[in-house]
Parts: sequence; C-alpha cells; structure tokens
Amino acid sequence: MLRLPEKAGAARLFVAALGFALAASLIALALYLNADSTHTPEAGNQGRSPVAQAIDSGAEADSEVRRLRAHLERQPRDARGWVILARLQADRDRFEEAAQAYDKALALSSKVAADPAVWCEYADALGMTQGGKLAGRPRELIERALALNPNHPKALEMAGSAEYGQGDYASALRYWRPLLAALEPGSRAHTELAAAIARTERIAATALPAQRQ
Repeated sequence: MLRLPEKAGAARLFVAALGFALAASLIALALYLNADSTHTPEAGNQGRSPVAQAIDSGAEADSEVRRLRAHLERQPRDARGWVILARLQADRDRFEEAAQAYDKALALSSKVAADPAVWCEYADALGMTQGGKLAGRPRELIERALALNPNHPKALEMAGSAEYGQGDYASALRYWRPLLAALEPGSRAHTELAAAIARTERIAATALPAQRQ
C-alpha cells in the first residue's frame, strides 16, 4: 500500500509489495538455520517444519534472532546471515540494529553490494532512525542503488520520496513517473502512486520558482 504524502517532510511512500514481512523473514531464517549443520533443533521443535516453527509468535521471533546471532558469532563473515538479521530487525522496528547489520553485510560481500535492493533496505532502515527522513546518508545509499539499476522500482520510489521531502517536487516527479509506467495499470500501487503524482503536480504548479527547479 502506498502512503500518500500530505506535505513536504511527510513520511515517504511505501510500496508494500517490495517490502519484507516479518513472517517471510522468519521463514527464510528458519530454512537458513535448518541448513546450518552446526544448528541442533530444540527438543520442543523436533518433528515440526521450519516454516511452522518460524511463524508461531513474537516470542519465536526473539528466539530465531538469538539463534541467528549465535550463528553469526561462529561465522561473523556470513554476509547472507547479516542481511537476514538486518531484515528481521527492521521488521521488528529495531532500525538502528538493522542499519548496523546491513552495513556489515555490504562490507563483507561484493555480491551483496551488487544488489540494489539491499542498498534500498539499508537506506530505509537508516532513514527510520532519522524519523523517516531520507536526507543525508540514506539519500546517498539510494543513489548507490540507482547506480546499480537506474530502473529499480524501490530505488525510484525512495529517491522520489527523498526529493519530495526536501520540497523538490519536480525532481520527485522525475523519479515517480518512470515508476508509474512500470506498475500494472489498475493495481493498488499504480492507483495510489498516480494520485500522489497528481497531487505533487498540483503542488509544483503553485510552488515558488526556486522550488520548481
């Protein structure tokens, strides 16, 4: 679902289909740890599928995070593990910890650093530590994602949101219009982004000359 901007500085848009739900992250983690030969399932979980173990409850989420941390203590250079930890922490609104984990993952692996989605996730987590604002370092991370893929949907959405938050409506539209063209007409994301673009166009038409540049 897109969260439409009401004014400059408002919380940025989110394309829900591009996000990571907590359940999905837990499923990925359970499967990941299940493949780790050093991991021994707890007695109460034996005979149950990793998916069933992963989606039990918030308490289970805490347990999975502890298990992953233990794994990373044994294998601190496991970049994939750091990405999973980052996603779990972001899903649990622990954005500072998520940003730290993303930073480690990107420093450890050129493969991870070549994925624009991870740069966007890092920017998102870091932005949330700034009250949802994408100015500064988060904006730099978004540019890294766009350098890897100029048409990356989440990078376009976030770049437009960052520009909108700075009051640069014309620049926001330059990012959002190509994204709109890539979305399926009639979909919820398309409808909501189209409404956001129309609103931004109205604001841009009445903005001061400096704001139109």
